[in-house]
Amino acid sequence: MVSGQSRHSRSSVSSLFSFWLVGFFLFGLSAWAAPEGAKTNSPTQTEEGRYRSALLFANVVELIRDAYLDPEKTDYDKMTYAALRGLLSSLDPHSQFLDPENYKLIRTETEGQFGGLGISIGLVENQLTINVPIEGGPAYRAGLLPGDRILKIEGHGTQKLTLGEAIRKLRGRPGAPVQLTIYRPSDAKMMEVSVVREMIQVPTIQDVGLISESTARGEKIGYLRITQFGERTDKEFDVAITRLEKEGATALILDLRDNPGGLVDAAVQVVSRFVPNGTLVVATEGRKATVGRVEYLSRTTARRVHWPTVVLVNGNTASAAEIVAGALQDLGKAVLLGETTFGKGSVQTVQRVDPSVTQDVGVRLTTAHYTTPSRRKIHGVGIEPDITARMTRAEEQTIFSQRSPGLKKPDDPVAEIQDEPLDRAVDLLRGWKVVARRSDPTR
Repeated sequence: MVSGQSRHSRSSVSSLFSFWLVGFFLFGLSAWAAPEGAKTNSPTQTEEGRYRSALLFANVVELIRDAYLDPEKTDYDKMTYAALRGLLSSLDPHSQFLDPENYKLIRTETEGQFGGLGISIGLVENQLTINVPIEGGPAYRAGLLPGDRILKIEGHGTQKLTLGEAIRKLRGRPGAPVQLTIYRPSDAKMMEVSVVREMIQVPTIQDVGLISESTARGEKIGYLRITQFGERTDKEFDVAITRLEKEGATALILDLRDNPGGLVDAAVQVVSRFVPNGTLVVATEGRKATVGRVEYLSRTTARRVHWPTVVLVNGNTASAAEIVAGALQDLGKAVLLGETTFGKGSVQTVQRVDPSVTQDVGVRLTTAHYTTPSRRKIHGVGIEPDITARMTRAEEQTIFSQRSPGLKKPDDPVAEIQDEPLDRAVDLLRGWKVVARRSDPTR
């Protein structure tokens, strides 16, 4: 008799929960379930599908609450959040469910500096991977390199973490150490590394100067490297170009290797230095009419670059850096040299879930993708260089850890490092200048 009452009670709860959840699906999420412009079946079929899905979810939740061994894990919110994390992460590596803590973190983050390790991370083959350590940052000084995989954070495995959860665990109070278990595929090497968190001021431009005379062989070839695109990149770029002009530069190598991206607006500003005002730089194309095609045009700028330009790219060139590379290539303002870029060209927007339905939670959702001026898609494809120059992973790591041999003095041992893409860029620009001089009618 007691058993029968218990089952009747659970059945009542299940019915109430099912009724609430079905209503939630049918009314609370109707705009999401049938987005504008999407192909859908008849209204009746759509409502039946929503009802079946909601009822299935509700029945599974109640089955878990009724039979699972540990009742502490069967809280409605915990199970719902876990289900939504799985749902969003199944879409792509960049979409994410934001529980109240993560949603608050997203809203209160300060731009430009944070307590962290100074690394850009991503998911490569579903493994947490370092894209690029910020030069001079704590991770860089600890010897971490692009391609290193983070297997554990403070002894806990990272395999089931979303990208957002991993970032939250890596960030923290400046001065506090974090223990990482690292696997380096290029050496098949495991290592334990302790990195102390710092307030990270993100640099943008490094290694500005003329290529060494021994490498350039008489030509005045300027070089600058953008490490990532931030709020001050355009101003720093102008300062760098002014310096190169004063040093007599007549050609430019723009190094975007290992650049993880950053602000799209900063990318547009840099391209604006090469093209006339109002030129299409990049566009976003979405699925819904409300997130349709949006075009980003170049801006008016006092500083212009008219030099022959080569842009260096590799497999770690991503996001905003790909926007710059793709635009300069499409618009005929630069030759791309190196390897096909990473292919991160999607747009994520953070949207708050209706607060009348639940507490402060949100979703980070991929809603559009970037296209170059010729409408080439970047995401999942990358930008293919005009001239291919490959390097081994070990060579890339050596170049990354001891940057810019072309700018070093001849007696500096770092100058002995072979940087084939840089050497080929110099050869290309030297040939370009020779041809220009020979075809000059004033000679």
